[in-house]
Amino acid sequence: MFRLMVTQALHGDCLILEQGSQDERYYLLIDGGPSNVYENHLKEELVSIRDKGSEINLAVLSHVDDDHINGLLDLLHELVEQRREGEQETITIGGLWHNSFGQTLGAKVERGLARQMEAGNLSRGLMPLMDMQVRSIGQGHELTAGARGLHIPINAEFRDTPDRLVCVDNLDKPVHLGDLSIRVIGPTRGTLQSLQEEWLAWLAKQEQAAALPVADAEAIARELDQSVPNLSSIMLLVEAEGKKVLLTGDGRGDHLVEGLQQAGVLKEDATYHVDMFKVPHHGSARNVTPELFEQITADTYLICGDGKHDNPDFQTLEWLVQAAIKQGRPFCILATNETGSIKALVEKYDPEEFRYRLMFIEPEAHSITIDLSE
Repeated sequence: MFRLMVTQALHGDCLILEQGSQDERYYLLIDGGPSNVYENHLKEELVSIRDKGSEINLAVLSHVDDDHINGLLDLLHELVEQRREGEQETITIGGLWHNSFGQTLGAKVERGLARQMEAGNLSRGLMPLMDMQVRSIGQGHELTAGARGLHIPINAEFRDTPDRLVCVDNLDKPVHLGDLSIRVIGPTRGTLQSLQEEWLAWLAKQEQAAALPVADAEAIARELDQSVPNLSSIMLLVEAEGKKVLLTGDGRGDHLVEGLQQAGVLKEDATYHVDMFKVPHHGSARNVTPELFEQITADTYLICGDGKHDNPDFQTLEWLVQAAIKQGRPFCILATNETGSIKALVEKYDPEEFRYRLMFIEPEAHSITIDLSE
């Protein structure tokens, strides 16, 4: 048995992979979605796992961002309270993979960002973005503290590396949970180094921005757009029973390809096929290219989003369909919600004519489960 449970996570991500037999099952939880997802959708699924006599063997936070971390924080807060009160705990968590902001982009960047916020040197247009980043840093620390308080091992498989960072360079072979094989394919240390350099250069410019005209200050603000922590997402290739699932967080397509190549999975200029491909960053066109969908192909494309921030972008969906048409292959789009862009896709590309299926989480349902073994 190898199944993927896609939880209704609104504009965020929350996924559970299950593998094993009736007698012994293994569960991998990836992200927890934004506010209210835990209480409204995820908790019931976790209780069901507990009542089967199982646990979450490994929880993974792809990156520190509000629409991925909130549900995990709610879960840990509840577990702390339940343990304090001697109540039955919602679920047992065997381990956590999580890179803090300081780990991924360096303590110097973290301190520099905090210094800019404290000094009030940020332009008005940039304040909301930076406030969100600072809040995310705090949420990452909060997750770490909660896991430690519950004695949940953090990045245990990376204990022998100097920084205990979850990245391709620190793990040259898959981790196994039963027959579940988990290979890290992102981020790479090179990607993180480039992001750190971009942040440091941006912070140096930002120190001068307060004295500049508003338009110039806003131009500097926009330079940071492509180097937010999304691009440091933990990306995974999970395999079991001859099936492959590609989990990409909010990463970028070129980083995904680089990670697959560095991990020895993808040869240069070759194509790679998986059974399930979670489209990066809720289907944002800023994170993918037409060439990505020609190089990384799938039977099913998973898109987590509810239309917020226009995700998934129609352009992304069109690139995906056009790549499949060009290669003459059928496919399925599994989406958490039917958005305007998906409706527009159907109007332009009839599913029957262009050989694809659409699947959605049913209204009011907590999740949809896909049997990958079939």
